[in-house]
Amino acid sequence: DLPGITHAFVVEGTDDLSGLMPGVALVGETWWAVNSAREKLQVEWATTHSDSSEGFAAEANRLAGTPGAVQRHDGDVDAAMDAAAKVVEASYYYPFVSHCNLEPQVATALYHESGRLEMWAPTQNPRGARGLIARTLGMPEENIHIELERIGGGFGRRLTHDYMVETAWIARVVKKPIQLQWTREDDLQHDHYRPAAWHHFRAGIGSDGRMSAFDHHFITFGRNGKTVSGAGLSPRHYPAGLVPNFRLRQSIIDCNVPTGPWRSPGHSAYCWAYQSFFDEVALAAERDQLAFRLDLLSKAYGEPPLDLARTAGTLRKAAEAAGWGRDPGPNRGLGLAFHFDHGSFVSHVAQVHAEGKRIRVEKLWSGIDCGPVINLSGATNQVEGAIVDALSTAQLEITFANGAAEQSNFSDYMLATIDQAPEVECHFIQSDFPPMGMGEPPIAPATPAMANAIYAATGVRIREQPWRKAGIIV
Repeated sequence: DLPGITHAFVVEGTDDLSGLMPGVALVGETWWAVNSAREKLQVEWATTHSDSSEGFAAEANRLAGTPGAVQRHDGDVDAAMDAAAKVVEASYYYPFVSHCNLEPQVATALYHESGRLEMWAPTQNPRGARGLIARTLGMPEENIHIELERIGGGFGRRLTHDYMVETAWIARVVKKPIQLQWTREDDLQHDHYRPAAWHHFRAGIGSDGRMSAFDHHFITFGRNGKTVSGAGLSPRHYPAGLVPNFRLRQSIIDCNVPTGPWRSPGHSAYCWAYQSFFDEVALAAERDQLAFRLDLLSKAYGEPPLDLARTAGTLRKAAEAAGWGRDPGPNRGLGLAFHFDHGSFVSHVAQVHAEGKRIRVEKLWSGIDCGPVINLSGATNQVEGAIVDALSTAQLEITFANGAAEQSNFSDYMLATIDQAPEVECHFIQSDFPPMGMGEPPIAPATPAMANAIYAATGVRIREQPWRKAGIIV
């Protein structure tokens, strides 16, 4: 009998991690009344799993010593490694991260006595939301009307609709207009995270300085023998098709953590691992990093995994704009990376300044081929936002203990601030190719370009995220 509270009931929920989860619903006259009552709520929660970051790391370490399941094998990797003039090995790890969109999850619903449901929500996929609500509530899709609101940040989080089906269920019980608004703590601790992963690489270098073999053991997350959402890696991903001997092996860690698409969606993570390792291989081969990449893109073995000429064009454009090969000055370094996703080709050159291990990312030069660009300011804004997002996320991690996320707010999951944002100079390659994506492609190569620049400035090779694990402070 708390003031302002009108309803309190248990929602049994389902076992769908992307759907209606079990819980307790409190409904009141104001958000503050409900949140105050929530703080007094005493619930004995059942523990359904005890997933932890420590347990994941131990299992990943065990799996690293196993062969893994072969996903693709071109040529004879083992023979090529034995014949290589030099073999380079390195392992990379990145953690779970949150979407952390600035507007936490929110939706409004009204259930009519006629059986019609009206909803107002910022969703990236209203059709998917309507289907989930229809299945969960057992009602026809045509009875559900969703009014699409402006999205206060999505980045893939609002492709899942747990917050909408919660609102719909409560509205049907209460039969009054219901607005559900998650707190920041709700949002960070009940996200559909970008999955962590471990990449164990080996590359053979021939006497000509090219990669003759590439062996990759990818350790990722799954459920029931299949990778969970956001945790898969295509067997066609470069350097497949760019080296004569290529092998991709995969091992899966069982995971009960909800995961989902995250900006680009997984490219933002594994591009950092690939492009950082490419730098290691180039330096081991005693070759310039730009020349090494252009050489890699000069020849395909079978069907290439991306348009080689367009990719190389963006590399040349960014390198020319940045003056690649120049001395950037004392305590400074340059780094570069390329990538392709969502139909667009993007390369970055980054310049950083180091004071010990404290880093200032000063500037990025970007070469971009996304087809014809009509709204130049809009396209530039997308590139700038993606680069800041990449810099921010490289400093962050979500960890788990006893089946729950440990981070809860900006006090322990601090996004980048405006004073950390670098200058960005965009160079678009206008072409007659169909216009393609620009909101996601720039983020993937930004992280390795900055990390490679940090190595050039400090000699510290970052193989784990967040960067502070290597002692790097931004």
